[in-house]
Formats: sequence, C-alpha cells, structure tokens
Amino acid sequence: MSDKQEKKIQNFQLRARMPLIIRVAAVFALAATIIAIGIGFYRSRNNQEFRMKGYPTELSKDVVAQVNGYERRETDGDVVKYYIKADKATTFTDNHQELENVFLQVFGETGETSDQIKAQKAVYIPAENKNFTAYFAGDVNVETRDGLKVKTEQLTYNKETEIANADELIEFSRENVTGKSFGAIVKTKEKTLELLRDVEIIANGQGTGEFANSNFQQARIAARHAFLNQADGKIDFNQSVNINITPNESDASSQPTDIKSDRATAFFVNKEIKKIDLNGNVDVYQKPTSANAKWTKTRANRAVANINKELKQLELFENVFIETASNGAKPTQIKTNYAIYEKDSDKFELKNGVEIVTAQDNKQTIIKSSEAIYEQANGKVFLYGAAEITQGVDFLKGDNVTAELFPNKKLKNAFVKGNAYLKQTAPERTTEISGDELNAFWGDNQQLQIANALGASNAVLIPAKSDEYTKVTLSAPNAIKLNFNGAGLLEQMQTEGRTTVAMTAPTGKIDASNKRLTADTVKTLLNANGKDLAKAEAVGNAELFVEPLRNSAENYRTTVNAPRFDCDFFETGNSAKNCSATGKAKAVRVPTITGENRGNQTLISDRMNASFNQQSQDIQQFDAVGNAKFSELDRNGTANQITFTASDETVRLRGEPLVSDSRARAKANEIDWDTRNEKSFLRGKVSTTYISQKQTGGATPFAESNSPVFITSDAAEFQHQAETGIYTGNARAWQENNYVRADRLVLQQKQGQLYGEGAVQSLLYDAKRKENGKESNVPVYAQSQKIYYFKDKNLLRYETDVDIRQGTDRIVAGVANVYLTDKNEVAQTVAERDVVVTSPNRKAVGDYAQYVAADESIVLRGNPARIDDSESGSTQGAQVTVFLKTNRVINESKTNQTNTGRIRTVYKVKKQ
Repeated sequence: MSDKQEKKIQNFQLRARMPLIIRVAAVFALAATIIAIGIGFYRSRNNQEFRMKGYPTELSKDVVAQVNGYERRETDGDVVKYYIKADKATTFTDNHQELENVFLQVFGETGETSDQIKAQKAVYIPAENKNFTAYFAGDVNVETRDGLKVKTEQLTYNKETEIANADELIEFSRENVTGKSFGAIVKTKEKTLELLRDVEIIANGQGTGEFANSNFQQARIAARHAFLNQADGKIDFNQSVNINITPNESDASSQPTDIKSDRATAFFVNKEIKKIDLNGNVDVYQKPTSANAKWTKTRANRAVANINKELKQLELFENVFIETASNGAKPTQIKTNYAIYEKDSDKFELKNGVEIVTAQDNKQTIIKSSEAIYEQANGKVFLYGAAEITQGVDFLKGDNVTAELFPNKKLKNAFVKGNAYLKQTAPERTTEISGDELNAFWGDNQQLQIANALGASNAVLIPAKSDEYTKVTLSAPNAIKLNFNGAGLLEQMQTEGRTTVAMTAPTGKIDASNKRLTADTVKTLLNANGKDLAKAEAVGNAELFVEPLRNSAENYRTTVNAPRFDCDFFETGNSAKNCSATGKAKAVRVPTITGENRGNQTLISDRMNASFNQQSQDIQQFDAVGNAKFSELDRNGTANQITFTASDETVRLRGEPLVSDSRARAKANEIDWDTRNEKSFLRGKVSTTYISQKQTGGATPFAESNSPVFITSDAAEFQHQAETGIYTGNARAWQENNYVRADRLVLQQKQGQLYGEGAVQSLLYDAKRKENGKESNVPVYAQSQKIYYFKDKNLLRYETDVDIRQGTDRIVAGVANVYLTDKNEVAQTVAERDVVVTSPNRKAVGDYAQYVAADESIVLRGNPARIDDSESGSTQGAQVTVFLKTNRVINESKTNQTNTGRIRTVYKVKKQ
C-alpha cells in the first residue's frame, strides 16, 4: 500500500457529530465504522495457523538456526518501519520460519503510530519475487493505529494476492463500537472486506468516541453477510439485515427504531455519508424540529436518503410505510412502493401504488391511487391513475383526482377527470353517479351535498339491502346532476338526453337477471321513501332486455321490442313486476349456452305482457294475444293465444293451435310445447301429417316413400331430440290403403322403428303373393297384442295372440316374423309357438312354421309336426316340408331342432 494511501486512510474520519436530523444518521455513522474495520485489516496483512485452509502440508523439518528471545527492528533513517519479537524463532532449510509468542508492530510514515498483532504462533513462508505467506494462530489480537481491535484464533495473509483470511469467529471493537463475524476476507488490493457469516455490530451512543453526542443509547446491526468496497465507497449487508436503534432515556419523545431488510447498502462520498440504501422492512422515525412540527415514521423494503449535514430529501423503495402526525393528533399514514419526501415543502411524491389514511373522531378518510402528490401543509392531494377516495359512507374514483381537505384532514371537495365515479350511502339507500368528469362538494358535517357528472353519465340507486334489492341505473349522454338533502335522501335527479334504465340483480344471487329498459322517452317515478321505483314509461322504439347472470342451458337472454312499454314495480326491491307492450310486439330469447338442438326463440303477437319473478328478476311468463306465433329452429307454433312460462320453458298454444317443422305438422285441441326437454304434448283430436314416408325415417311399414303418412290418436307426445312420436288412444297410422292400428303407437324416426301395443291391427294392402307360379295382389291382415317394425331388417314382428290372414290362408301363433322385400312385399314368414296354419282342405300344426314365397314352400317343425289334408291324408314327423306349387311333401324323422325318430303317413285312396 502506497504512503499516500496510508496517509489517506490514517486521516479518514466520519463527521458523526453533525446534526442528527433523523435517527438513520446513527446508522450512517455505524456503517462508517465498518469501513474503519476494513482499513485495519488492510494495514495488518495478517493470517492464521497450521490447520487452516491453504496451509502447506509439506514444509522442511530440518532446522538451520534457532534463536531464543528473537527481536528485530527495521528503520529507514531515524524512522522505525517495523518491530518484531518472539520467544523463539526457528529457521528451516526451505527458508520458512516459525515464531512462538510473536509480537509484530508496523509503524506509519512518521513512526509515531503503529499497527500491532500478537499471536501464540506464527509461520513465515517466503515465495518468489519477495512474496510470502504468513500464518498466525492462537489468541490472535490485532490493534490498529486508529484504535480498531480485532480478536480471532486464526489469520492468514498472502502478500502476492494481498488477501487476508479469517475462517473462525472474529471479534472487533473501536471506541464505542463492538462487533463480531464468523469468518472474514480482506482484499487489500481491491480495498474490500467481506464478513462471511453471522455479522453483528453494536454502537453505544453514550460515553466517548464518535457517537458520544448522539441522540441514541445503542445501535445494533446484524446480517448474515457483509461486504465493504472502499473504492466504490459502499457497504453491502445481505440476508436478514436487522438494525435496531434504542433512543436515550432522557429523550421522552423518542421512539425505538427497528429496520429490517433483505439487503442494505451504505454509500459514502467525500468522507461524509451521502447516500444509504436499505432493503426490506425499513422503519425510520424523524424527530420534530419544533414544538409545532410533526413526528414522521417511514417504512420501506428499500430506502435511499441523501444527507448533507441535514436531511433535504428522503427516497424510499418497495413496501413504503410513512406515519406522520402533529403533536397529540391522530396520525396520517401513507403506504406506497416508492416515495420522495421534500422536507422544506413538507410534500410527498408517491408512486407505484399509493394509500393515504387520515383519521379524525375515529373516522377514516382513505385515499388511493397509482401515483400522488400530497401537500401536507396546505391540505391538497393530487392523484394520478386509479384514484380512489373513501370518506365515511362516500366513495369516489377516477383516472385523476384533485382534492382539497379541511384542516381536520377531511374531504372538502373533489374534481375527478376520466372514468369518474362517486358512491354515497344513506341509511335507506346508496346513490352512485359516474361520467367522463365529476365534481362533488361536502359540507362541514362531512355529508355529500352536490354531485354533478358531465359527459356520458350514469346515476345508480341501490337500496341499503343490496342482497334483496335491485340496483337501478339511469344513463344519459350529456350530464346528470344530483342534489341531496341533509337527511341523505336524493332530492333531485336531472338528466340531459335519452335515458336508459338498467336494473342490476341483487348481489349474491347467481340465478338472478339484469334488465335494461330503453326508449326515445323514459319517465321514472319513485316512491315517497326515495329509494324504490314505482313506475316507468318507455315511449318510442321501446326495448326491454333481460340477461341472466349465470350462463346455463335453461337461461336465455331476452329482448322485447314494442312501440311502448308501461312497467309497474314491486312495492320494495326496485324490481319490475310487469311490463305491458302496446302495438305489434316481438320477443326474442337467445340461449346463453348454445347447443345442437337449441336455437333462438321468437314470440310475435299483436299485444304482449311480460311478468317478472321477484326473486330471479327474469321474465317468468309471456302472454301473447292476437296472431300469436312461437318459433325455434325449424319448429313453429301458431295459435290465437300463446302463453310461455319460463319455469318449465313450456309454450302453451290455445285457440286453433298448430305446430310444424320441416318434416311434419300436427294439430290438436290443446298443444303444450316443452322447449327445455324438447317435447310436445297434444291433447284432443290429434292429427299428424308427415310430408312423406322418408320424413318418418322409414319407420312405418308402408311402400310409397314419397307419399304422406298420417297418424291420428286421442293424445300424443313428441320427443323432438330423440325423434320419437308416442300416440295413445285409438292410434292409427296409414298411407293410402295400408294402415297400422293399436291402443298405443311409438314411432322412432332415428332408428327406423315402429312399436305398437294393445289391440294391434295392420293391413298391407298391396302385398304380393305367388300361387301356382302366378303373382297377384293379396292384402295381408294381421292381429296381435304387439307389433314391431324394423326398417334395417325389413321385418314386421307380431307378438301374443298372433293371427295373420292372406286370402284364404291363415296363420295363428304366439310370435310371427314377416320379412319384406325392398318393395315391401312379403318374402318370408316365420311363426313360432303353438303354430296353426290353415288353408282350404288343409291344416298344419307344429311349434315352428316357415313360409318362403320364392319357392312357395312351407317348412313345419314340431314334436311331432302334423299336416292333415282332407283329400290326400295326413303325415307327421320331426319336420315336414310342403311344396305348394307341386303338391309335394317331404317328411323327416330327425332334424337339428327336433328328434322324434318316427314318421307316420296315412294316405287316402280315391275310389275308382
């Protein structure tokens, strides 16, 4: 280290006795002492013992010389440079030296002051270029010429790198400052000091020394790690930084100061602290400078203060908390993430989220914004970005706010620009007003007197029970002006331009709905209590819009248009009770959740009335009279009168009702159309017409695909999504001369199936039959208790009490399957269970009978199967096959199905 540097270090002093404007000055002086600690290490060039890190493992053990009572002094002229002594000094063949009970004294330029080091043992190891490494161990004590004392067990110094290491506990003191750290690294070349772990420094403000006249009793700083950089003029404290300042007991107005942060940095310029940077939960108290001045408390995660004999400006970062109050007054609290405090003007510039809280008579005024300027002395607040002010029952917000406070820090007036909004809560109701700009004025009693919104404006009325009452909003394009009386009730509401009335659902009711009523002219009347709407008249292009809060399959957005609406409200709740539309009215319901089979619903009529549910605020019923029509997707319904109820989403058509879609149309005396479950219920003289057999999905056993199919019954149910029609009571389906009749018919279009039960009758009028090789039309009549038709199999199945006739032939059985061709002709008939087949002069009995039209054969099986022919005799066996065309019979004794083992035939011989 150069002589110039030595002199600079020797003369370095912190002017700690300058006026302490705030207690953080004690922290500055404390940090300056840490610099002095580093300076002491720079001068010492010390190191540790033989078991420490980096100690050579192989040193010579061959002694060259040994001196007891070793002593050496080196001078430069008359000036002593250093002095060393030891009880014993041993020199080895590799030139390293070991000294016991060593004492080293290094003098300054004049030789009057010195640094000293003592240790039980020292090892000197020379290196090239006059470099060396020195190890000190055992009760190592260092005392610098500046009064710094250091104590440790091991110390290592390397001259080449100019680095000193201490790996164990280090304790140090200087005047009123003491401290300790576990491990340290001093780099004299870079002029840095690193305290490695568990750093603790204590400064006492009483007694002698740099802090003798301080206004604190004790200051303590602790951190996991500390790093001093003399060249940059700063000290970094890292990890769990804690600073505690205890005030003098004689200063009754003082309060303890606790500073916490994750990181703290102290900066120094020109031997005086110019800047300190603290990070993480920083608390600073500013003492009043006069009897009328205020105490100020500041909190931040990071703080920067510029000081030149006295505090001019304080800059704070992250989680800033400021508490300021006049003597004996309620404090004003400021929270932000960045703040600059100008002491002379008593002004705060706040950024990155601001909250200012004033208190008087146990009532708070809360001011919030993104940025703010708070002129504490003259009571003005300028808010920028997301500005909000809450005072008692009043709340306002906007992009920017200029506010003036009464001397008691309560709000006097506010001028809001950009997204302006104000809410005033009275015992009976809450009033809100908003616009592009807004100005509001308060009286001495803190009650809102005037609120004026300019530009596109809204006024909102909210009764006190917001969970039971509807919020009502009035909108106007130019301005809304409100006047309040002393009781807090709305006296006057003046709007400019077309007004819209919006009714917002009560809070906490997710199944409720919002409503909006607009028209060329809207007139609203309130009840005498000033909180409840009584009537609303909307004239000229009136529109009523209802929107549920929750999207669901059963909820719809509803729009009703008419030339005029007259609305009445429930006695309480600001909830519409009934709206009557005069003139041609149209209502459109749009599902909140779209689906494949869900579409917009439209209701049109000459006159219309909408009734509302008081709880949900949604329309619970439409009553449409005169030329009423309801439609959804391709389904339509018309009647003289239509009633729609939202609870079950059912359309009730009365007075010549008719429903239709792209496939069919139906009429009855009464029709109920369940749009939610996609079902329709028809009662009385039901008549359905399917445009063609194709439109039934081929679900009827009729031949003509392009001809209409008719179905009648006493009642019917249509399941639209399943494409199923259920007809009950004398049900009959027909096409031209073909029909199916039953007590109940079920038509399944998607599956192409028909099911009937109860007194089933059917006629296939155009059925073909081959007889003796000739084809002719012979109708097939069938009776049973059940009937099934499967389009994909071309199968007619009859069950229970089956009786099928075609011409003179008849089949009676428990079950019969009739297989049809693509032309709907009988290709094959299979009968089972107690089968009896009769034709002229012939009777067949068995368990199974199969008729195949292609070869005009009948296969009969039984146990045994038997055929009686009045002309040819009889035959029986396990299986008997009769070829009608050739009158040939084949009898088998065993089959896979029957195993009787015997055949019997009786022939009748004709007389000659």
